[in-house]
Amino acid sequence: MDFGISGKVALCGGGSKGIGRAIAEELGREGCKVVVAARGQEAVDETVAAICAAGGEAVGAIADMTTKAGVEAAVGAARAAFGDPDIAIANVYGPTHGLWDETKDEDFLEAYQHIVMSEVYLCRAVVPAMKANGWGRIVTVNSICSKELHRGLPLMTANVTRVGTTALNKSLADELGQFGITINTLGTGSFATERYTSYMKRRAEDAGREYDDWAANRRADIPVGRLGYPEEMAAMAAFLCSTRASYVTGQLIVVDGGRVRTLV
Repeated sequence: MDFGISGKVALCGGGSKGIGRAIAEELGREGCKVVVAARGQEAVDETVAAICAAGGEAVGAIADMTTKAGVEAAVGAARAAFGDPDIAIANVYGPTHGLWDETKDEDFLEAYQHIVMSEVYLCRAVVPAMKANGWGRIVTVNSICSKELHRGLPLMTANVTRVGTTALNKSLADELGQFGITINTLGTGSFATERYTSYMKRRAEDAGREYDDWAANRRADIPVGRLGYPEEMAAMAAFLCSTRASYVTGQLIVVDGGRVRTLV
């Protein structure tokens, strides 16, 4: 299937590890000119090398995508290498963990800065050129807690701020559709990434349980009976970035193996 995005410039935030890396590599295979933006030089270099080894084009941008300066630096790197981004993947680390009694006011402010304002900075940086070109794709890697709150996990600030980004995207979709720009949100479930595994191992240890038993219990709540693979999320992201998805915008698309039970 031709997604019609060969030659498009794709800026991939958090593109050096986990789901972000899988998306960067998938867009590279679709012929995009990929800018891998993340904080770690070694992981960025490895991802760029992997995309190029597979026959794609890619450069790295060492940037903290939760900050305005970092976003502007990454967009500047894209312009210098390939031109203005046609595609932007918003993907940043989640906020501080904690239950209500374990969090401070500052944790909520920081979470809002990282999750919501990072999206604001990215859209302000890439939307003007997308408008001028009459085409653009923005996809946010978010969480299922925008659809159904995390329960049993200390993710109070995530429950609050992830919804904020989803609402931002829904609002922006109303204004940007007339310019050929779509903006969608991915609700990620449990995926087999290094970050997820390390977090769940800490949770099992805190609960005084063996990780394998803990993990099996978590998987029992997923109808397909397993964790997701980053490549599965990358396939959905690539479709949303494609010309074939031009009538899909303002949506929260949950990719979670059937775990979320809510209907609306």
